[in-house]
Amino acid sequence: MKTSVELQEPISYMSIWLIIAIALLVLVILAQIFFRILFKGRLKKPKKLKVVKPKPKTLIEIKNKYFNKLYVIESDVQNGRINVREGYQRISGCIRDFVFEATKIPVDKYSLSEIKKVGMPVLTQLVTEYYEPEFARETYSDIYQSINKTRKVLQLWH
Repeated sequence: MKTSVELQEPISYMSIWLIIAIALLVLVILAQIFFRILFKGRLKKPKKLKVVKPKPKTLIEIKNKYFNKLYVIESDVQNGRINVREGYQRISGCIRDFVFEATKIPVDKYSLSEIKKVGMPVLTQLVTEYYEPEFARETYSDIYQSINKTRKVLQLWH
């Protein structure tokens, strides 16, 4: 039996798709080059944070303010006005606020990973220590030891 349909070779009808694919690839590459040139000035590295050191008298006043806050937190935990979890949350807020006031770096709004990038290992260590008790339902951490560590950091801050 003879048929009126003739089969074409695969290459004969596939070449148009190959040409279209190559044209699209070239178009994407040209668009990439165009946008890199266009936005070259906008894709700069972020500026380095400038640490502002306060005057000695001001630093002493700031330290005293946060020593008092730590005393209030410790008293509230001892007297049962707040639980350990809330105590850790307040200690974390206290040290973050202190560092912000002392250096003007907004670590009070930073996550732990952002704090690690700031380059203050003492602050990173403290916030890491507070992290588990801050978010856990129950904790076996010693809040009084954490408060004393925080006091020591405040005392040695320069």
